[in-house]
Amino acid sequence: MILENWTLVISFTMLLFGVFVLRKLWLGALGAILFVLLSKTILLPDVDFAHGPLISGSIISVELALLLFGAYLFYNTLSANGHFSKFMEVTSSLSSKLFVLIILCVFMGSFMEGIAGFGIPAMLIAPLLITLGFKPLTSIVLPLTANTTAVTFGALGTPLKVGLGIYESDSTVVFTLLLNSLPALAMPFLLAFLYSKTEQADVQWKKNWGMLLGAGFSFAVPYLLTGLLSVEYPSVVAGFVGLLLFASFFVPKNENPPFIFWMKTFYPYFLFVIFLLVAKYFLSSFYWNIDGSIRPLPLYQPGLVFIMTSIFYLCIIQKNKLVFQLGSQIKETFLKTGKATTTIFLLVCLSQLIQEDLSGITQQYYHGLNETTKIFVNPLIGVMGSFISGSATMSNLLFGEAIKSAESIGGTLPLFLALLHSGSAIGNSISLQNIIMVKSVVKEPTIGYASILQYSLLVVGLYVFTIILLSFLIIK
Repeated sequence: MILENWTLVISFTMLLFGVFVLRKLWLGALGAILFVLLSKTILLPDVDFAHGPLISGSIISVELALLLFGAYLFYNTLSANGHFSKFMEVTSSLSSKLFVLIILCVFMGSFMEGIAGFGIPAMLIAPLLITLGFKPLTSIVLPLTANTTAVTFGALGTPLKVGLGIYESDSTVVFTLLLNSLPALAMPFLLAFLYSKTEQADVQWKKNWGMLLGAGFSFAVPYLLTGLLSVEYPSVVAGFVGLLLFASFFVPKNENPPFIFWMKTFYPYFLFVIFLLVAKYFLSSFYWNIDGSIRPLPLYQPGLVFIMTSIFYLCIIQKNKLVFQLGSQIKETFLKTGKATTTIFLLVCLSQLIQEDLSGITQQYYHGLNETTKIFVNPLIGVMGSFISGSATMSNLLFGEAIKSAESIGGTLPLFLALLHSGSAIGNSISLQNIIMVKSVVKEPTIGYASILQYSLLVVGLYVFTIILLSFLIIK
């Protein structure tokens, strides 16, 4: 057990070295994988130890890579054909910059997170804020900070489905909803506070508190209700329905566009949801089984549905240039997502290789902790996992099975998994990989990690404190 412990410690050290010193997460993950393979080859007489984990990791990576590629191709196709130009025109005409921030960071960010995830929302919203006249620091910090609650059901529920193996709303999902609904209500206020600091602007709290509270309720209510029915659509529904509610009741009537405007803006996403439901109905029970001990590959792949919807959209608007348009967007998407896909593959394979050792260590140290300590520890583990790996899904993959193996199946396990999952979602806002992705599109070299984290960590701390407090109220 001592050798396994040291293997984990050194592999995580190499991962952190890649993140902080080399500034290349993929290189740190590659080094950690090579070290784990080398150490296990020396320790274990069975040389087939890596066969199952690496194949399972490859299968999971294919699912995640398809989703990332398809989601970005879909957005890229819409953007390249000017689909969002009218939306940007209407948004830029709003009299209050707070309205703009709430619409883009809370609602559009949640919608994009629900559809795509993996750092894409902040990466897409940041340049929009720059275009609308916000400072680079604001354009980086606020989309990252806002992208927390929505991550609990991000990328069509991928952190739950792939990360924890939860496909339906169960007690873990209910606890997740209870823990995150209050922070969702408070998020617009936190964003307004950060805006006042990064822009040195007067928020006029007495005038705007009602609008900020309304934004919180507009998001939290659809989020909570949808989460009771599905693990795939809470963030999507909260983003779109919340946007309609917020625009209807809190944006001045003379600035609020007609309902048909929102329908024209979002109709490609409605097409996607329709295709997704059809694909899920017909394909969700079909799997490609390689081996009984290896994770099967589902034929139902949301990433492929994204690609199909992109082609369908181009058929509607670009009948004569379909092949050229599609080829151009596929090429650009490959260039944009190639590095992230490689990083995801390496991180997933690493998580699969060390999962058994991590479970052993968790049983050794975590099992002896009392319930109170676990309530404090679990969300912090999730935050740390996302901070290192760059993804709530990766964080859940790393630590979810370990916590399950250390906890007896009972009333507290769902709460502890919900705390881990919520922490993983919160950590998304300070994930170094996400910060790197956002900085790559803002192009402001004077803004360093420290200046970003000094604002983001404030929200992370308050968020974690809130869910810990709520957990104590729940178990009482």
